Amino acid sequence: MGGKKKPTISQLAKKEGKEKEQTEKKGKGKGKATEETVKKIVATVPAELYDQIAKDVQKMDYVTTYVISSKYGLKMGAASRVLNDLVKRGELVLVARSHRMNVYAPMDRAKKLGLA
Repeated sequence: MGGKKKPTISQLAKKEGKEKEQTEKKGKGKGKATEETVKKIVATVPAELYDQIAKDVQKMDYVTTYVISSKYGLKMGAASRVLNDLVKRGELVLVARSHRMNVYAPMDRAKKLGLA
């Protein structure tokens, strides 16, 4: 009567993912070169990238953590630290804050709008 139940869709997807990982590991062990186009995410921000972000931020109308993260390939936490540091240096002004995100503006634009 009973018997084994069918796996759910998510269980099938997990199983396929594990099988792909195992085949890739076997292929790498034998010396086969499998190239993947994976976008590298920078955990720490190099000085050159920090300076580039500081320059580019001045040209933007507004800045959020997501904008910096997606444009420069940073993690959200690293982008947040960069923006907080720019606020401390006086290059950015916190315009709006919510429980999900902060919106920043360059100092000169904020002064024109009367926000700073």
